[in-house]
Amino acid sequence: MTFARASSEIIDDRYRILRPLGQGSSGTTYAAEVLATGQTIALKALSLRGLQDWKKIELFEREARILKSLSHPAIPQYIDFFQVDTADNRWFYLAQDLADGTSLADWVEAGGRVDEAEARRIAAAVLEVLVYLHGLNPPVIHRDIKPQNIIRRDDGHIYLVDFGAVQAVYCHGQGSTVVGTYGYMAPEQFRGQAVPATDLYGLGATLLFLLTHQSPADLPQERLRINFRPYVSVSDAFADWLDQLIDPLVEDRFASAQVALTALTQPAPLATATK
Repeated sequence: MTFARASSEIIDDRYRILRPLGQGSSGTTYAAEVLATGQTIALKALSLRGLQDWKKIELFEREARILKSLSHPAIPQYIDFFQVDTADNRWFYLAQDLADGTSLADWVEAGGRVDEAEARRIAAAVLEVLVYLHGLNPPVIHRDIKPQNIIRRDDGHIYLVDFGAVQAVYCHGQGSTVVGTYGYMAPEQFRGQAVPATDLYGLGATLLFLLTHQSPADLPQERLRINFRPYVSVSDAFADWLDQLIDPLVEDRFASAQVALTALTQPAPLATATK
């Protein structure tokens, strides 16, 4: 059974539900109006009733806690986290600024086209966010980089959203619940592991979707390596860069988001970039 909030419903005497924006594993997100100011925000809701996996509450609370500590122009700002008890349920809510735009998944579905130059621009924008996240202490790993979680504003500005799978890693390669989206998950995620380079794989897989309009899971593979080259029209240098981003062996990917960004933006040959 799906538990949803109705349009125009008032939440906690502070927010009015306007419309649903999307549903993920960690709840349903709505556009909502702040009654006191008229501002439109994003309000994610998770219902305790009917919840079959209690781990989702832990992930939801972790998302709120980590978002509260973040400050980056490409990450919608945290506003509030609260719960509301009703006669037969308990609801958890996470309020944050609304990322104005369209997900890359919806943008491509609506006819958006990505050439190498645009793919490079999107890659650089996401890598700048990952440089910030992975540079925190402890590093913050998104763990669910995919087209649905990257929002493109009309002017091209990029947002990274949905931190429902986020993890702050206190020890290298820490084991955890398997989270992510099939086709965009690095091999180590299937073992319940995530490191900063895990997000690089998700970005690489996302770029393959943008360039091929296919899920990376539908592209041919050999020994877990995606054979994408016959399906894209990009320079050899960019294809080599993508190959290293999605290497199935984490130790053979770029060492960090900063190294990947430098390799992407420097005019020096990619083959000389430090792994």
